Amino acid sequence: MTGMIHLIHAVARVWPLIRGRDFMLRNVLRRPVWRDALAKSPSVIRTRAGFPMHVNPGNDFISMALRLFGNIEPVTEAFVLDHVPPDGGFADIGANVGYFSLLVAALRPGAHVQSFEPNPPIASLLQQSVALNGLASRVKVNRLAVGDREGELPFCLHDTNTGHSRLAAEGTSGDIQVPVVVWDEWWASQHPEPIIHCVKMDIEGAELLALRGMRGFLQRQKPALIVEAYDHQLREFGCTAEELKQFILELGYREARPSDGNFYFIHSQA
Repeated sequence: MTGMIHLIHAVARVWPLIRGRDFMLRNVLRRPVWRDALAKSPSVIRTRAGFPMHVNPGNDFISMALRLFGNIEPVTEAFVLDHVPPDGGFADIGANVGYFSLLVAALRPGAHVQSFEPNPPIASLLQQSVALNGLASRVKVNRLAVGDREGELPFCLHDTNTGHSRLAAEGTSGDIQVPVVVWDEWWASQHPEPIIHCVKMDIEGAELLALRGMRGFLQRQKPALIVEAYDHQLREFGCTAEELKQFILELGYREARPSDGNFYFIHSQA
């Protein structure tokens, strides 16, 4: 790394606040010399939590954030860890390179994790990280998307932010085809049914589709929920953040903390 990006990286790795993170990352990304130096740094990093993981080579937003800070979304991280007990279950729907999946498995040694990532090269990186950490018995990488109908469906790839890769909206084309499952039908095949204490869902606008397909599971197990909700993404799939929120509330959930781009819910009877 250059001297300046090395200094920024050192500061970012110990930065204790949420405020300022986005400013640092975006300033690095808009300066080609700094961006390229960070992008060329090793693609196996050590996170703040202490576990190693593979990140996507090159200039990919989520992986660049992980390189710079050693973690992502501290509020989400804290919520997940607060709601997964030591021997609990976690579902990571839209896992990307798997930071949250690996975090739970690393810090909750008895926990089991179901990770869903349909983008083939990104799922492969997650699988490599699972092997690197010796977690194959507790982290299952499902190369599947979750939606409201089963089949092979078009999927759109994003060049510089694999986190924005997503199922294609109805009537639009994609770059590849990926297998899609309806959660309640897929979950019914798991015997005995694993207990999931927390679900994190970040699937770029298709969240309501996936939630409609897991209504039975949510009513039965009542896991804590973190659901990304941005109107401009949700509208591509025919809904709004308010409609998404109402759907979850009608299942007996209540907001556990203010939205920050993600909704945070716990069930009223949990």
